[in-house]
Amino acid sequence: MHDLIEQIEDKRERERFRQVWEESIREKKFGLVFEPHLPELLPLPKVKPRRGDLVCMREGSLKNLWRVRRVANGIAFCVKPGADGQGGPVDPVQFSLDELLVVRQFGEPIFPALVPMDQVQNGQVGAPWHTLIEADNFHALQLLDYLYAGKVDCIYIDPPYNTGARDWKYNNDYVDGNDGWRHSKWLAFMEKRLKLAKRLLKPDTGVLIVTIDEHEVHHLGMLLEREYPEAHQQLVTIVINQKGVAQGRLSRAEEYALFCFNPAVTLAAHHDDLLSPDRGESKRFQTPRWEWLLRGGTNSRREDRYGLFFPITVDPALRKIVAIGDPLPPDQQPDLSNLANRRTAWPLRTDGTLGNWRVSPPTLRLLLAKGYVRLGGFDEARGTWTVLYLGQKAQKQIEAGVIEVVRKDEVTGEVEVRYTEAQQRSIKTVWHRATHDAGNYGSSLLRGILGEGGKFSFPKSLYATRDAVATVVRDRPDALILDFFAGSGTTLNAVNLLNATDGGQRRCILVTNNEVSAEDAAMLSERGLQQGDAEWEAQGICRAVTWPRSKFTILGHRDDGAALTGDYLTGKAVDRERARNFTQIGFVDPASIDTLAKKKQVVALIDGLPQTLVKEPGTFVVSDDHKASVLFDPSAADDWLEALEGQDHISDFYIVTPTKRVFDSLKVRVVELLGPLLVAEEEKRPMGAGFAANLAYFKLDFLDKDRVALKQAFREVLPLLWLKAGAVGPRPELPRGAAEPPFFDPAGTNFAVLLDEGAFRKFVKTIGKRTDLSVVYIVTDADEAFKDMADEVRHALRLVSPNVEVVQLYKDYLANFLINTRLDHDLNGQGGQA
Repeated sequence: MHDLIEQIEDKRERERFRQVWEESIREKKFGLVFEPHLPELLPLPKVKPRRGDLVCMREGSLKNLWRVRRVANGIAFCVKPGADGQGGPVDPVQFSLDELLVVRQFGEPIFPALVPMDQVQNGQVGAPWHTLIEADNFHALQLLDYLYAGKVDCIYIDPPYNTGARDWKYNNDYVDGNDGWRHSKWLAFMEKRLKLAKRLLKPDTGVLIVTIDEHEVHHLGMLLEREYPEAHQQLVTIVINQKGVAQGRLSRAEEYALFCFNPAVTLAAHHDDLLSPDRGESKRFQTPRWEWLLRGGTNSRREDRYGLFFPITVDPALRKIVAIGDPLPPDQQPDLSNLANRRTAWPLRTDGTLGNWRVSPPTLRLLLAKGYVRLGGFDEARGTWTVLYLGQKAQKQIEAGVIEVVRKDEVTGEVEVRYTEAQQRSIKTVWHRATHDAGNYGSSLLRGILGEGGKFSFPKSLYATRDAVATVVRDRPDALILDFFAGSGTTLNAVNLLNATDGGQRRCILVTNNEVSAEDAAMLSERGLQQGDAEWEAQGICRAVTWPRSKFTILGHRDDGAALTGDYLTGKAVDRERARNFTQIGFVDPASIDTLAKKKQVVALIDGLPQTLVKEPGTFVVSDDHKASVLFDPSAADDWLEALEGQDHISDFYIVTPTKRVFDSLKVRVVELLGPLLVAEEEKRPMGAGFAANLAYFKLDFLDKDRVALKQAFREVLPLLWLKAGAVGPRPELPRGAAEPPFFDPAGTNFAVLLDEGAFRKFVKTIGKRTDLSVVYIVTDADEAFKDMADEVRHALRLVSPNVEVVQLYKDYLANFLINTRLDHDLNGQGGQA
């Protein structure tokens, strides 16, 4: 249009058209256009109608609203909203209170509280707690905005896909394929929540992940571009069903994950890019090699090196090396009578004779202090432990930066090492892994957790969720992760698995409603039950699926005591000891294999070993690139063993000899030389082991504004104060019936509250002794008094808690929620923090 306007020759006409066009584009929307629709409504079945409340009939439509003018003798006198402004008084309509259902209209000021429902503690009491909130996610997001604005590392959500199959509701009505406004309603529904979610993310490094399928992927992409213009957006395609599902003309096998990266986000590389098929399982989990400490080959007997024959003390319960002993004098014999208690490792060879270690006690002590020594398995055949260490090559690679130390185990002291990013890969935008199958690792896994009766439609693969979240927070061990479409609770399960794998303390917040399926709702209604009844609510998704799954997976067993069966796949590589394979080729005399051609004929019988490796003089085949080796002539065994030294990758050995004794002797010599075969494979974690984690379960409730303004809601607000301070330590409670104290200073947590300004001096003296405070709350309406007290608190804690945050109650709380009618309010205008 600008180009066309410039073609108008008449200057005045051109200017007039330009003005008209500029005016039109100020009022007209371009790009993604959809109707805002009527405000969403939230029914509150347990709330008693009061003056000023919006209500509807319990048996009627949620959208047929009335406003309560007054209540008397069990009767509500109601008028239509806005009726008083239509010219003169309006006679109210009378309804019995039992007929009415209180409704909250989205956009009205709310004053939320959290009612404790349950909790499960299986981790250290002082560790951060995960949180499950049963609530409509819009109001929960308003609450979370007060608690964690700008503090969330990763938001992962799996919203309704709007397939047309009645998979979600708008204002309590199912939206199906016959609704001509279903796309518009879905976008209006998502827009409200994405606006709130944006304020929760860390502005520089926060990441939003939204999974979706083809029904809304393009609409969602445009909506995210509009709401997150500063973020870099990428679309990931995830194969979730390799068999495919018949849909339209093609068979659908995938869904999508839209990633919105805030400007300063960087991602850690990983050994698995989630697509490339060129690495088999052993290569995909390739890790730096730990060597066998027991010497093999020449000079491997005790008498060859007496200074390398010494005991290693072991704690078998912790699987930890406790101490390195001194060499045993040559004239003394080791006491091997107590090997069964597994507390001592000696260098015992496979034939039962005494051997020696590869390094001396002083050197091994230095390596142990660095974490470069670890226990392998207990070798029943030798009656002692296998001990592993990082050899000189690995040590030099650590110094050169080729290998990096990821972490050091707090119990055993051994390090976890991996090849640096130069040896790793960036995650691809197409993911194709068997573990992402939603049937095997979503539906089937969930049934195994919940047992009989547990049901939920289309849960995500645990590992697809784990990999999506880990892509963002793999290098953030203390990340805060939010899922406000929690569904069956897969995200918390995935975060706990990630923490258990790498030792992180990431914290997860789940939000889900307690919606009852259409089928269950119909059956419950036939029995005369309705929303709000205990039996009805027990069938809801939060109470029947999300909470049980979260509790069972943390504890490792269900409520009936039955342990969860099966294993988690951790995605982490571990070295497993495997026996090397030996094959005797006894049907031919070695002397008869006297030509290169005959030797190639033997090699042709061995899979994976090319005939081109056979060279003159051709007494054996040893290759750096192949896992098989052949000895054609046992008389050349010494040369063969010399060539095998350091070839730890070789797993299959073929020895040409008709004599069993010769074969067995050479087999022993190879095992002594190379030790056991260490194979990197994916570590598994028993589901019955549970997780060292804690979870608090709450239900969202609403407070009366006047009670908050009069400072009479401390008991109800207390869970919010604990959460706002980071949910560290046990959640404190005010004893039932107890009066509010002048100040609240719960042990084991990281916050304190001043409730009575008159007790300020005693309060400061008390908290001045604490080294663990993160937040101090002060109840006062006077801004100047708050600033003075805040300064004094910070001064008193400057040495022990220099980064303490001081928050003004209840003004901070009220200011936040009174302005929730403007979703785009300026966070700097909330006030109340100093």
